Amino acid sequence: MFYVSRFRNVERREYDCEVVTPLFLGGADPKEAELRVPSIKGALRFWWRALYGENNTRNMAEREAEIFGSTEKKAVLSVTIENIDTQPILENLPPGKMVLVEGKTYKASIINYLAYGLFELRQGKSVYVRKHIAPCTHFKLTISHPKTVAPEIDAALQAMISFGGQGARSRNGFGSLHCAALIDHTVVEEAGLKNFTSFSTEAKLFNTFHPKTKWEDALSEIGEIYRSARLKLDKRHDWKHRRFVSVPLDVKSPTTPPHIKNGRHAKPYFLHVNKTENGQYRGQILFLPYAYKAKPSDKTDQSAEYLAVCRKMNEEIIRGMGGVQ
Repeated sequence: MFYVSRFRNVERREYDCEVVTPLFLGGADPKEAELRVPSIKGALRFWWRALYGENNTRNMAEREAEIFGSTEKKAVLSVTIENIDTQPILENLPPGKMVLVEGKTYKASIINYLAYGLFELRQGKSVYVRKHIAPCTHFKLTISHPKTVAPEIDAALQAMISFGGQGARSRNGFGSLHCAALIDHTVVEEAGLKNFTSFSTEAKLFNTFHPKTKWEDALSEIGEIYRSARLKLDKRHDWKHRRFVSVPLDVKSPTTPPHIKNGRHAKPYFLHVNKTENGQYRGQILFLPYAYKAKPSDKTDQSAEYLAVCRKMNEEIIRGMGGVQ
């Protein structure tokens, strides 16, 4: 990273970035793959909210519009992407570790488990139907903004690179990016839960995993631990507790309770793969909870039960890590 210019209180910086895990990001054709500026801006807006947002939505919207723009105001933030050094590809991903399927007698790929919805089953085999931008792809990211918002943009950008990802299944570890100049794994401890995903005193980062030589091994490790911890929350076909973590994509069964069919929530866990200084890969899991309600229109706050379930989940994650956080 280096400063390109400082002109009339505007900072312009360039960052050399690298794709760490397969990045599934579509444009007009969702089956194609394209690294797009709107996606970068959207991710920056998300992580800005996680860091600086507040429950007073009017105040938050006003400050957010000052930086990212709105229907009435032009954004002061400018983003460009250049020099992408590869073309999107359509091919199956390496299987990673094989895990026993719940209630079955056969094993399946943990990578496919995390990428559910990006492939189809054909004659018993998983065939990916969406292209992706491959790991080790490099590109240049240029950010321009007034100096007055530099601290907030820097923090949001660091959070996006350190904790998040781009494209489909980014919370499952896909689309992780690397930029040596932007790594910062500081977990901000803001008091109190907000009504949306954000940092708080309840946030936790699980990152004492051993480095691996392949991205798929690092993603497999955290994927298996996440999956195992989630399955231990309830008995098979019981979603009393698991619904607080994530609801399955396929909830159309007539036996599925209405509060599960109509109450999908974003899960509070972010799987991510970092690239280390020596070129290895290390997985991590970030827990970012929020004030939980069954539906946005609900006045009943279920945060106490939600946090109790998540704390049990966190205990299982630590156990899966060997008892070390």
